[in-house]
Amino acid sequence: MPSNSRNIPELYQYNIKRLIIFISFALILVGSWCLCGSQCCTFKYDHSLQISIWNRIDLLAFRFFNQWLLTHDNYTLIAKIFVTINSIIIGEIITNIVFILITTWVFSSKFVFQNHTRSFKISVLLAIIIYGMAGQMLLSKLSRDYLCPKRPSPSVVFRFSTVNLERQAISSSSSKSDSFTIDRLFEEAKNRDLVKEIAYDSWPGEHAATNTIWSLFMSTIINRSSRSLSRAKRFFMHTIIWFFAILFSVARLVSGAHWLSDCIAGGLSETLIVVAIGIYTPIFQFTTRIIYWLINRSNVNEKKLP
Repeated sequence: MPSNSRNIPELYQYNIKRLIIFISFALILVGSWCLCGSQCCTFKYDHSLQISIWNRIDLLAFRFFNQWLLTHDNYTLIAKIFVTINSIIIGEIITNIVFILITTWVFSSKFVFQNHTRSFKISVLLAIIIYGMAGQMLLSKLSRDYLCPKRPSPSVVFRFSTVNLERQAISSSSSKSDSFTIDRLFEEAKNRDLVKEIAYDSWPGEHAATNTIWSLFMSTIINRSSRSLSRAKRFFMHTIIWFFAILFSVARLVSGAHWLSDCIAGGLSETLIVVAIGIYTPIFQFTTRIIYWLINRSNVNEKKLP
């Protein structure tokens, strides 16, 4: 990293207008949900979903992402793929590996972060993880505590079965045992049952927030540092990044762990705030510089050892 560069344009460009737009749009999303969807925090029965626009959207999205898996034999493999992505250990490992591989592929381009060292690129990756996770966890904590402390996920509210498609959505407000568990999907998928992941605090969509924070940071870096890239290659990079971000987010909807509004009004709003503050104020650049300094200091100390 050049020592005489005060600002790194790929990481920080002052733009108060865009900062206000991003944060305002995030607040509009959250505000619309508070006015037209927060009833979902307390509902227990199917008819409660008809109260507001957000509730109706949630129900339509849930049925859309599940009905085709429940009614086609050929989609059993797809159901297994989704449950693998959603598994507690394997799914997290797969997601992290995919994101790291894509980030490495993007950063390996000679047009991304030109004139910067490998240690600087590693610092950027670590900054995305540290700053992104810290911001997302803070906003999720505040949102969950003050907006919707215990929102039941679709898997808690509804139980899906292959018996009579028209009656698949039935109330399961009794005990936890009434709902499927994700561990049974591989067995149930043979009968075209989509087994759900149970969550009693589905708001906000933390996985969706994490995925989109990474994607928006990556897209911003590509746009700002890869002007020498052809339009086709830049489009290809954006497509790969957002394809996997959306895939991993949709998997949470398919598993019944989140409502669509959890991901959009909750997760997307967090993304807009975290990324806007990061790239339109010096915070993300400052985080990267600290990490870069620590890495270089560690390398210097190692060289001084006998």
